[in-house]
Amino acid sequence: MHLRLLITLLLALTLAACGGTPKRELPVDDLPDTQAGLRVDTVWSANAGRGIHSVGDALVLAVRDDRVYVADRRGRIGAWRLDDGRRLSRTRTGLPVSGGPAVSEDLIVVGTRDGRVTAINADSEETLWEARVSSEVLSVPAISDNSVYVLSGDGRLYAFRRDTGARRWTYDRPMPPLTLRGTSSPVLVRDWVLAGLPNGRLVAVNRRDGSMAWEVDVGIASGTSDLERMRDVVGDPVLHGDEVFVVGYRGRALSLDLQHGRTSWNRDLSSYSGLAVDDERVYITEANGRVWALDRHTGAAVWRQDDLEGIRGSAPVAVGDVVAVGDDRGRLTLLDTGNGELLARVSLERKGSISRAPVVIGDDLLVLTDGGRLLRLSLSRR
Repeated sequence: MHLRLLITLLLALTLAACGGTPKRELPVDDLPDTQAGLRVDTVWSANAGRGIHSVGDALVLAVRDDRVYVADRRGRIGAWRLDDGRRLSRTRTGLPVSGGPAVSEDLIVVGTRDGRVTAINADSEETLWEARVSSEVLSVPAISDNSVYVLSGDGRLYAFRRDTGARRWTYDRPMPPLTLRGTSSPVLVRDWVLAGLPNGRLVAVNRRDGSMAWEVDVGIASGTSDLERMRDVVGDPVLHGDEVFVVGYRGRALSLDLQHGRTSWNRDLSSYSGLAVDDERVYITEANGRVWALDRHTGAAVWRQDDLEGIRGSAPVAVGDVVAVGDDRGRLTLLDTGNGELLARVSLERKGSISRAPVVIGDDLLVLTDGGRLLRLSLSRR
């Protein structure tokens, strides 16, 4: 078993043994499906391949124009039409893909379990270049006009030339000996790359030369053992205007000033998966499964939904007045943004999981299950 996967499993068992999740009135597997307040209809469904290889892989769906792209663990990259789900293409790379795809107007980029980064022409499906990084890629690459940015599993941030794959720079800082399997994906904003690292820090790095503009502690190291001191930032940082929002495992949820990284507010919360932001609130899936809504301006709690406690949830996503969260039972739960009320719960993958946040398309949701099922869902209030 992969060491980092083993650590993740041991950590989950440790939290359970320590009573980190209070006893429930209902066993989590007995929570019924419901559409009491919201109707969820499948617009289309498609087989998008064999899904992920193991926990922590960052295989996601990427939307570009009228297409959605998905890669699977065997290196097959497919494209489907957004409106009707018809498959348009499938590229067989033969790579052990674990991160991506990232898609631009002419480029598809993926990372692999054996530390490769591969760029493919989006039209011809020809491999343009391949580069090496120091460990497996467990995040989604980011593409700019002249560079491709990749965060490797050991916390190194790389910049490669977009046209040739030549390395431009590497940002490298000491990392703890034990980390969760999975990393935050780099986010491009202005002249910087924002990246959450396994050492519990969020950094802003200059795109041009890899120099650090600012950094802030998100995760908080505590305890004496390496296991107790794990503090990864796994969820992606989220931008809203000139604010950056981020949450870490065994850490805090933070609102930061983008220019200088100064903290506007912080709240003690721990998350494996991440957060979402709208004009009024910040939504967070806690490590124990509970879903929170915080006031975006102050960090004060607006509501907390305990119905998913004991279930490992995806990062949330807000669509209109609904918050959606996937979980490790293969279900999608939909909550009211105003009060956290349960509106609907639907099973999409009976024997699998949904570890990645859905993607909003207009008033609909695109969902990719870890088993490789791709769905477009429409939502309507009852």
